[in-house]
Amino acid sequence: MAVQLQGNDAGFPDVVVVSHFHWDREWYRTMQGFRARLVDAIDQVLDLAGDETGFRFLLDGQTVVLDDYLTVRPGRRRELLDYISDGRLAIGPWFVQPDSLLPSGESHVRNLLEGRRAGLEYGALSKVAYVPDSFGHPAQFPQLFAGFGLTGFVHWRGNGDELDELGPRWLWLSPDGTTMPVLHLTDGYFAASRPPDDHDEAVEGLAKLARRLADAGESPVILMNGFDHTRPDAGISDLVESLSGELGSKVVRGTLDDAVERLTGVDQLQSFSGELVGGRVANLLPGVWSTRMNLKIRNRRIEGLLQSWVEPWSTLARLSGASDESPAIREAWRSLLLNQAHDSICGCSIDSVHERMLSRYDDAEGLATETLDRVLQRLAGRNADRDVPSVDDLEIAVFNATGHTADAVVTVPLDAHPAFTIHLGVPAVHSLVESSDLGFSIADTPVRVIASQDSARVRWFPGQDVVDVQFVANDIPAFGYKRFRLTPSEPAPDIVDDGRELLVGDVAVTVAQDGTLTVATPNGHWSGLFGVQDIGDRGDSYDFEPVGEPIIPEPVSVEVVRRRHAAGIQELTVRRVFHIPASLTADRTSRSTDTTDVTVDITIVLAEVVPSIQCIATIDNNARDHRLRLMFPTNRSTTSFKAATTFDVAISSTRPPDSANWVHPAPTTFCHQGYVSANGLSVLAPGLPEAEVTPDGLILLTLLRSVGWLARYDLASRPMPAGPAMEAAGAQCLGRLQTEITLLDTSDPRAIQRATIGLRGVVAGPEPMLEADKSLLAVSNDAIVISALKPADDGEGIILRLLNPTDDQLDADVSLGFEPAEVWLARLDETAIEMVPLDNHGFRTQVEPHALITYRLR
Repeated sequence: MAVQLQGNDAGFPDVVVVSHFHWDREWYRTMQGFRARLVDAIDQVLDLAGDETGFRFLLDGQTVVLDDYLTVRPGRRRELLDYISDGRLAIGPWFVQPDSLLPSGESHVRNLLEGRRAGLEYGALSKVAYVPDSFGHPAQFPQLFAGFGLTGFVHWRGNGDELDELGPRWLWLSPDGTTMPVLHLTDGYFAASRPPDDHDEAVEGLAKLARRLADAGESPVILMNGFDHTRPDAGISDLVESLSGELGSKVVRGTLDDAVERLTGVDQLQSFSGELVGGRVANLLPGVWSTRMNLKIRNRRIEGLLQSWVEPWSTLARLSGASDESPAIREAWRSLLLNQAHDSICGCSIDSVHERMLSRYDDAEGLATETLDRVLQRLAGRNADRDVPSVDDLEIAVFNATGHTADAVVTVPLDAHPAFTIHLGVPAVHSLVESSDLGFSIADTPVRVIASQDSARVRWFPGQDVVDVQFVANDIPAFGYKRFRLTPSEPAPDIVDDGRELLVGDVAVTVAQDGTLTVATPNGHWSGLFGVQDIGDRGDSYDFEPVGEPIIPEPVSVEVVRRRHAAGIQELTVRRVFHIPASLTADRTSRSTDTTDVTVDITIVLAEVVPSIQCIATIDNNARDHRLRLMFPTNRSTTSFKAATTFDVAISSTRPPDSANWVHPAPTTFCHQGYVSANGLSVLAPGLPEAEVTPDGLILLTLLRSVGWLARYDLASRPMPAGPAMEAAGAQCLGRLQTEITLLDTSDPRAIQRATIGLRGVVAGPEPMLEADKSLLAVSNDAIVISALKPADDGEGIILRLLNPTDDQLDADVSLGFEPAEVWLARLDETAIEMVPLDNHGFRTQVEPHALITYRLR
């Protein structure tokens, strides 16, 4: 059992009454609807702070509420700052209260950095990692929080049976060995909310609650006085004084920092390692991993764009004299982070909230894309206007954003700029606009010219073709680029037929009669890939609840188109049409006998010297109330599998936990951070975070889950309500959904990162700012992953972060194509710790198992 920690001579622990509210920025109301009530609530908080000397209040661990409030109440800024500075209002450390499992680890770092930036503006930040309501937590949180100097973790959801042994006070041990004290909120973050108006009755009720929490092992006892979107309780100070007398104990009105400071005997606490994805005492709500998959796909695509491309190349470009893009990067991250609040990215809000999210995604992705284009084009020699040379002068610069040499298929838009010019009143048209039938070669090898799939590309004339060029780019240096000369030549179209096999080198892909794929590589042979499994779903945005048994529908039609090009690129598109039950019946107990068409397209791309099998999965969904998954059989049984998790790769069991004693039964699915690997087959699906691996070795990826309700009260799978019973038609996910999936026959970290990040190309110019064929940064050890390369948050230098996702200590040389004045070991929050010796070409690093190591280069 947990160690009982005594807070005073009478034997009863100290009691901390924490007044607060939990503020979902958007959920069953829009952001503006909730902000109107936020303004009312903080108005009252400030009024009470002015009236009560002992007033203390927790602003939900996130600083975005300050921005939202002061936009409407700028006149109260001084009051707010004064109360924060004297410790009466606790803010941060987060910018927004995130979902813990869906955002990437680097997104969590940016969230805390943005929270810290707000803390520097508004006043001192809380040092407590407070995550009251998110739906589970990753195992590496202790390492993340310690890297920001946080002193404790306070939460409610996520524990399994280990809680029975640990009690509410324990040590969380992350995979790298970092420990973090944990204060579990036994009765949730609302147990002391709204005490009765009668003073004596209120004291009696609070004393009863405090005794129950103390008996459960809470020491100090935390009385959470608040709930979702509620005004502060007045008169708490009077209750605190009387409660102290009733309990014969020290009772203070404070913040969570006060509670953590009163946690004594930490070295006596039991420890636990692993993720927190249990439903022992509270709803876990794992259905959010697959609700509104369009949001998850956009989130991961923009995360990858920012952390893998925009940040690194903007950072390196400054070394060559390019402009500082840090403000643009920060603005893009802020737009994305607003969408990572737990009720937002989880997809469990009303339709209008998620429609607003799409515009934020547009802002983040648009700003990130345009910033990256400007950086790469200027580095590649385009002028200040970034004019595109004529057809006869085209060169392509292909960039690599990994620490290793890379080969990949690269697709580059040929977008004329300026499309028209005026010379003394006479218009001239760019050759790319004028030409209708283009052909190019690189070193006498034809280049694939394909119609652009970008609907936003400018088309000046009706029916005008806008095109991309596609080719295999070889030997692109680590964080460097290579130039390729496009020579105009006769058009070389694809050879198009209905063949069902691709063979490139020692990799073969064959389409079976039912439209599934067989893949053969030097390391394995798998069949039945991309099969479809479908089942009815009577759940809501929080929870999957099956109707009937899963079916593996036979396609009513299978169409195969094969395209092969002299550039060494081969492509198969398999279109399958399925008849799926159109919806549930009116009583929601079975699936309708009426069916509707659901179309699933899989496009596979193979190329010479590129080891991965790149796929694009597209679904046109017309069915309601169902879950559709893609199947990847690995041909033999397994007891365990690998999956990418937050800042790590975890080995998990295919046997689900025994959840007989849980409030919320355990799901068979899990949330991953980019890929799942079993029996030698790795399925990379960064945009599809929900998966399952069965004991017979079947990998299942949820492609979509269609439901029509924010929450329902009639689910057998969930004993407690999760939200208001409101319809949410958008959660049916009708229409088109597209995502990228990659197959590999290895779980090698370098191969996975290379396949995930790929290469990017731009039209080059005649005056490059950066020398081609030169590596600016390389890491010698293939198992070490570059997690971040970004501008330092304070503008002073470069941040490089390395991750070791293995069980072994790893050594490596970090080779630099530039000469820093000095290199410092740093914390995750970018605080420098100690200087690192430099040699002529970089420095030596040693990364402990499952550890992150951050360097600050000045």
